[in-house]
Amino acid sequence: MRKKVQTPPDPVARHLDAILDSIEDGVFIANRDGYALKVNAAYEQLTGMSKAELIGKNVEELKKAGLFNLAPITPEIVATGRPASSIQVTRDNRSMTIDGKPVRDPDGTVSLVVLYARDITLMARMRERISRQQELIETYQHQMDFFIREGGGITNFIAENSAMKRLMDLLRRVAATDAVALVLGETGVGKELFARMIHEASPRREKPFVKVDCASIPENLIESELFGYAPGAFTGAHPKGRVGFFEMAEGGTIFLDEIGEMPLLLQSKLLRVLQDRELTPVGSSRARKTDVRVIAATNRNLEAEARVGTFRSDLFFRLRVAVLEIPPLRDRPDDILPLARLFLQRFGARYRKRAAFSLEVERVLAHYNWPGNVRELENLIEGLVITCDGEIAADDLPTAMRVKECPLPAAAMGGPGGAMATGGPSPAASCPDATPDWDRPYKDVLAAFEHDYLERAIAHFGTVGEAARRLGLDRTTIFRKMKKASGE
Repeated sequence: MRKKVQTPPDPVARHLDAILDSIEDGVFIANRDGYALKVNAAYEQLTGMSKAELIGKNVEELKKAGLFNLAPITPEIVATGRPASSIQVTRDNRSMTIDGKPVRDPDGTVSLVVLYARDITLMARMRERISRQQELIETYQHQMDFFIREGGGITNFIAENSAMKRLMDLLRRVAATDAVALVLGETGVGKELFARMIHEASPRREKPFVKVDCASIPENLIESELFGYAPGAFTGAHPKGRVGFFEMAEGGTIFLDEIGEMPLLLQSKLLRVLQDRELTPVGSSRARKTDVRVIAATNRNLEAEARVGTFRSDLFFRLRVAVLEIPPLRDRPDDILPLARLFLQRFGARYRKRAAFSLEVERVLAHYNWPGNVRELENLIEGLVITCDGEIAADDLPTAMRVKECPLPAAAMGGPGGAMATGGPSPAASCPDATPDWDRPYKDVLAAFEHDYLERAIAHFGTVGEAARRLGLDRTTIFRKMKKASGE
């Protein structure tokens, strides 16, 4: 009699539970009628129910228990024989993706449905953490870029002017302390550069330097951006909350650029942070201690605004501990050519081009008014390096720089009743040569002067809105006059 050979047990079937438990997604296997046959450990964790409680239950029963609504997915897959997906929220407010796949018999009939459940709330939290880490990486990258770009920062700063040399001495003394610093100056003088130099020369140099542009953040978001928010603080808030710029700068320096644009309500909260060294995230009742040095900057006259109530006087006095007022480039002409040569060398190396200034170009640069200050000079030199080959000639300069210059009448310069009496620019108008172009209509000459005057004012104040406010004009008036002068 032939001995019957026994088939060895299938190792996969024997270890099926262990295999399912090794899968990170939740797995739910049901028959074609919707009854649970297998679930894995991840599914137990997602639902908070054990295998014993789940196996043998119908998807309709699980729906009534408040778990995933698998009821429509399973029959849909059985009926169509095609995969199906759904996004659902659990009873503990977690978002899940449910992906279902059919398993067929040899005759093509769907006999099983395998459902995979994935917690996308966890994925969102991971993305949030990655985003915050990326912000910190970018912060450190900006610091490295600054260090490389400025050749070591404070030690190699160009300062031939005696007032600038005194300012650099003050910067070193301020940097050695933890005092709040206020950097003042026109648009383009380099307020951010000074703030970074203070940080780089301070004991906090190894910690983050976080820049916040107060003018670019919407008023309804600036508080949560600065101080962070607690979980569920408002509609759309991340379930885990979010840290703010102050927390990102912990141990280091936060630079509040354009602080004059900060809303009055938030100014009072910033004052409390400066005084008590603690902050309260939006939606939280618990204050947190903070160890951050504050440097603020503005091109506005905060003292005058404090007098009229558009800026909190108590915050102004709290900020005015260590003030560094950067003079405009036109008031330190001995710095113009050294800076221009530095930018020429820097951009020549960046774009791998050899360039040099002619004597006439250096003369024009030294006598130009520079309404946009160092930023205007830097941008001009970069453009010249890109567009010129070899020696840069006077003809390569913008037309506005090559014309002969003369002072404006007292009424325009800010004399009694002048339009610039509020502290505006003192631009030079294009003066006629010894032999004027008498064929040019007077209205065209006046329109060209007006266009040049407004263009310089905008460059000086930084924005059309600020120029309009300081000149006592409407924004629409400025746009209309410049458009008319351009012949559009």
